[in-house]
Amino acid sequence: MRLLKSDIFALLFSVLLLAASCHKSEVTTPAAAARQVTNLVLISDNESSSDMIVGIFGAVRSMYPSVTIQFYKSKPFDVYDGAYLLFYSVLNYPKGTCFAGIVEPGASSRRIIYKAGDVYVIAPDNTLSTRILDFYSGITCYYIENPLVLGGDQPGTLSIQEFYKRSILSLIAGTELSVFGSVCTNPNKFPVQDPIVSGDTIKGEILFTDNFGNCITNIPQGLVSAYPAGTVLSLSSDTTHVSLVMGVTYSSVPVGSNVCFINSSLRLELSINYGNFSGKYHLGAGSRIALRKP
Repeated sequence: MRLLKSDIFALLFSVLLLAASCHKSEVTTPAAAARQVTNLVLISDNESSSDMIVGIFGAVRSMYPSVTIQFYKSKPFDVYDGAYLLFYSVLNYPKGTCFAGIVEPGASSRRIIYKAGDVYVIAPDNTLSTRILDFYSGITCYYIENPLVLGGDQPGTLSIQEFYKRSILSLIAGTELSVFGSVCTNPNKFPVQDPIVSGDTIKGEILFTDNFGNCITNIPQGLVSAYPAGTVLSLSSDTTHVSLVMGVTYSSVPVGSNVCFINSSLRLELSINYGNFSGKYHLGAGSRIALRKP
């Protein structure tokens, strides 16, 4: 009988997990049953048609056909954008969801695994998990380094595609997190500018930019309530100093003019009516901003 490559890996994977269970009590069938994975969410700056994403889809479909798989694309090489997309997804998906955040410029980071609330996350240790780690207290991260969860191979010998594929399959199989590797005591995080009022200045940062170039900040409605529609404000960052008008929507100003307003998420949005604010002023996810009346 002719065996396909996927069949051979599945057989090897099962044997290795069985071997691990003989040495580590954490790898057990009850653990897999308790996890009850129903969703896998892939977040990556790779295209959905890339070898990596197609390979992961195929492997999971082959071994766990009942698991629903969804893919969200982040901006290329943009860890800040990917960090917010991963965080927002974790907040909104139900128990039984596993996430793989594959935004890894250079493809040379160590990778970690952890539980956040009722969901599980695999990600590079390159600050991609910053917003999740800041939001949830008491998270324990583990390095993914044990050959027993990687089909018997050392992490450094695997392609990035094979590494994530095998890690995801081990997670869905119910492998206890402590089996993946040693504790990551100090996961990498980028600095975050929380929204605050400092004197006459409101400080915050851009969480993400949408496909139109609008910049959505972390500044909530309450911090700008003193500025009625029509107020001219001064915005400064590391890359720009610009004036814009407080409005209620994009068309509060003429076409081509700068405007800011509270959007449907009740956060301050920076825009150009019929324009690209992010592109024009070189602002993006992670950019720190300061806003005040001139």
